[in-house]
Amino acid sequence: MVNLIQITKNSLMKRFLLSVFLSSFSLLFSQEKSRAEEYLSSLSKIEQVSQVFLVNVEGNVKYKAVEFYKGKPVIPGGILLFSYNIGQSKGQVKNYIQSIKNYSKENKISAPYVAIDQEGGYVNRLRGITSVLVSNEKIKNNFAPSAAFDVYKTQAEEMKELGINLNLAPVVEPLLESNKKFLESRSYGEIEKACVYSVLCINAYEKNGIGTTAKHFPGNTNTDPHTGLPEIRLSENEIARNMILPFAFVLSVKPSAVLMSHARVKNADDIPSCFSKYWIKDVLQQKMGFEGLVISDDVFMGALADNGYPPESACVKAIESGVDVLMLSEKKFLPVALQILDEAEKNPEFAKRLREAELKVIEFKIKKGVLN
Repeated sequence: MVNLIQITKNSLMKRFLLSVFLSSFSLLFSQEKSRAEEYLSSLSKIEQVSQVFLVNVEGNVKYKAVEFYKGKPVIPGGILLFSYNIGQSKGQVKNYIQSIKNYSKENKISAPYVAIDQEGGYVNRLRGITSVLVSNEKIKNNFAPSAAFDVYKTQAEEMKELGINLNLAPVVEPLLESNKKFLESRSYGEIEKACVYSVLCINAYEKNGIGTTAKHFPGNTNTDPHTGLPEIRLSENEIARNMILPFAFVLSVKPSAVLMSHARVKNADDIPSCFSKYWIKDVLQQKMGFEGLVISDDVFMGALADNGYPPESACVKAIESGVDVLMLSEKKFLPVALQILDEAEKNPEFAKRLREAELKVIEFKIKKGVLN
């Protein structure tokens, strides 16, 4: 009887402690949400809409804005560094990124987060600045999971020291006959390896302060989206196994973002995935439970522009469909931002969706220490 009473007491105590923990977590989440909403409301309309853009910039020595609205500099919510933004030394890169923060502070503008494509192999913007980062293919072939984790952990520590907040990696897609000419060594290979190594990559970066981006959902083909519109022609079973399953597995460790591909998926939704409510809202968010940032692939890619989706209308359609961050390889985004604001003025539902996207970016910035 004594043992039964003790067990009951222990069980009740565990339930009590769990309820306290959940209540505290809920309160903390609510407070963070409130802080983000309060901060977003303090910004001007043009600063608010600027949050949803991830845009490339000029130079590698000292940052300055290239666009102005009513006499004030306009800065995107996120800045995407390319190879030509990377200086000759770690110190130069660090100083350049710091100059972005300084410029924002001097002009009283919301500081942007800094993102980069650091996959490894030939997609390696920080080559010569951080430690050697080989391709996903070489990681899978030559590194045990624990050793691969250490490689990515070191990269994360070095990137954080530079001032980078988000890595547009890893490539989660497994290698198939239908995509291997495009992905090549960027993929970890077969499904099992793609799942395992993507998860440890995400964990290594996220646990060391760098946001990660699982890409490209739901997949790609051998058609390069820079030049043409990929058409995925797989059966329903192949889609479930080769596209949905790997991402569903990887999302369990909560990457900061998912990057949508431009591919159209036959047997599912016959429009580019970055415009598809089916892929973003129904599959990614509702069925898979993803709550992080949804990022479009480059809106200026030929896959869209050459197939009836010019940047202005493409951006509106992407936001409407559930995208939170619009990636633009161009350095100017103000005309598109004004087009989006115009649409928000006319369409209350679109305005609500835009506000949701802006808020998610602010929450990410707070989480990664960009905003205090």
